[in-house]
Amino acid sequence: FFLGKLFVPVENVATIAGCASVIEGVSRSRNALLNGDTKNYDWDSGYTCHQLGSGAIVVQLAQPYMIGSIRLLLWDCDDRSYSYYIEVSTNQQQWTMVADRTKVSCKSWQSIIFERQPASFIRIVGTHNTANEVFHCVHFECPEQQSSQKEDNSEESGLGDASLGGPQLDPHALQAPGGSSLPSSPSSVSRSPDRQ
Repeated sequence: FFLGKLFVPVENVATIAGCASVIEGVSRSRNALLNGDTKNYDWDSGYTCHQLGSGAIVVQLAQPYMIGSIRLLLWDCDDRSYSYYIEVSTNQQQWTMVADRTKVSCKSWQSIIFERQPASFIRIVGTHNTANEVFHCVHFECPEQQSSQKEDNSEESGLGDASLGGPQLDPHALQAPGGSSLPSSPSSVSRSPDRQ
């Protein structure tokens, strides 16, 4: 429906089909964050990331919308937790913070509800990761979609999935491939923060 001159979406507008795109962030697949796949991700693919203290993950919607909720899936193939904040903008110059989770340990699915406001850019800025120096996000939607959250919200939902390699993987035993275009897979350890 319309509120003033801006459309208030009910369906997820942060999709490739909806002409949204990821304009900042690192991923093996350009729009992995928006492809709707919340099951097929692992140590090396299926997520978008950025180095803590540098950059962000930015999604550009096809047009300005009035939004009041967001949902995202943080990379959760092990027991790590993240801290972050989210800002929205219509022009990439003035940003309004809509979620401050910088002092909270966050895992897996995140639902963010805030006062509805115009936005065409959403910036997710990771501030902490208990395992390394990178913020990893698997899925993003705007506004929040309720459909599969019940199934995905269980404590250990992804750990036993065969496509994820199972829970026996030790993230510290894995090494990121040399010369990788994705400098910081979730398995990179914080002892090597200078890796590029």
